[in-house]
Amino acid sequence: FFFFFFFFSKEHKTTSSSYTSYPHHSRYTAYTTHLHFTMIRKSIALLALVVASADAFKFMSNWQPPKILTDEQKVKMADMEERFGDKKLVVITGCSSGLGRQTVKNLLATNKYHVVGAVRDVEKMEAVAEIEEFDMDNFQIMECELNSFESVEKFCNELEEYQLGKPIDRLLCNAGVYQPSLPYAKWSVDGHEQTMQINFLSHFLMVSKLIDRMRDAPDPRVVMVGSVTGNDNTVGGGGVYPIADLKNLDGFKAGFNNPVAMADGYGFIGAKAYKDSKLSLMMMSNFLHAKYNKNTGIAFSSIYPGCIAETPLFREKRAWFRKYFPIFMKYITGGYVGVEEAGQRLFQVAHDPRCSKSGVYWSWNGGPREGRGAAALEKSGQISGGGGAGGGWDSIYENDQSDKVNNLELCVDLFKTATDITGAQWPDAKTFTSPCPTLTVISTISENMIAREELKRMAGK
Repeated sequence: FFFFFFFFSKEHKTTSSSYTSYPHHSRYTAYTTHLHFTMIRKSIALLALVVASADAFKFMSNWQPPKILTDEQKVKMADMEERFGDKKLVVITGCSSGLGRQTVKNLLATNKYHVVGAVRDVEKMEAVAEIEEFDMDNFQIMECELNSFESVEKFCNELEEYQLGKPIDRLLCNAGVYQPSLPYAKWSVDGHEQTMQINFLSHFLMVSKLIDRMRDAPDPRVVMVGSVTGNDNTVGGGGVYPIADLKNLDGFKAGFNNPVAMADGYGFIGAKAYKDSKLSLMMMSNFLHAKYNKNTGIAFSSIYPGCIAETPLFREKRAWFRKYFPIFMKYITGGYVGVEEAGQRLFQVAHDPRCSKSGVYWSWNGGPREGRGAAALEKSGQISGGGGAGGGWDSIYENDQSDKVNNLELCVDLFKTATDITGAQWPDAKTFTSPCPTLTVISTISENMIAREELKRMAGK
């Protein structure tokens, strides 16, 4: 603009100066003034044209020719519409009992979700679905044995066929086993310690295979079910032996094959294997958030739904523990959470718009417990610190994570070693950049020249 203004103004001044020697100078002055403003208007119009052209160019940079669908693609799209309608697609592991079962009930009750249940025992899941009267038009059962990487890969392949091109909106990594009384390790089909493979490694592999199928969803979320026992900045995680601790991951670095039964490479303890697996899930949620959230739009989070004292998760515990532990949690600690309420909490993280935030460890403040009235009332009816039941939908909060969970260097090692163990293939984490027409044109012209100059620089080493 200033260039054109300067050019035309200079021309005008030269012209006007030549007229000053003539008579009727005022007439020439009026003429040159008119010319002056004419040039300004032309400059402004030209500037507007340049700006408009640039905007149009930017628009064109995003333009793609219309896609011509084949008859096969049209049929596939029609089938997808018939199968899913406008519902979001949710994949959840381990939903034939406990937390997962209740979560599916809540998801289907909204009539906004189409749920795929990835389960080990299909017949059991079918019976549960019948008992709970699940809407089978919106609930699909698929076999997935997390004790086998091959089964996980088969499930992911069958799921892709079932999707018919529809992106996955939610992936809820819920399935888990807890075997604290085992005197020795049990081994998976792949020769790895069973608890770590089922709870962490197979979910790790599953996420790697499904992440690209979530990118196009409007609000995609991956939710890892963690545990207070994996977070050692709490009494439940840091005050009860054994403590979750991956140390230097020597067991994973050694390949984690039989007879190596623990991630840290030391002796097997069933309870520690469970706690280590939950620590691994929470660490990996943070790492995937850092690596993939910005370029995929996927929100990665973990949750602690509370201590579900009456759940099949404790089926391996001794009879006296299963009898008295719920009583202890209800009336002594106030940390008891029923399986129904826990299911509402996992459902909330999948459903609540507030939970689209990535890199968060979600927990809930509990309401007042029986026998704890005075202490609870001092906190306006809330027992703070991720624990008890009650508190309602708005008691959700972003919980703090321990130094172990936030150990970035160890997270990187965990990602690398778990990738080696599972054979996972992760997509490149490419940062999204806004289209720049000028950069595109210049890059096209200068690409070969830049490559030649860089080769010269490298040759001089």
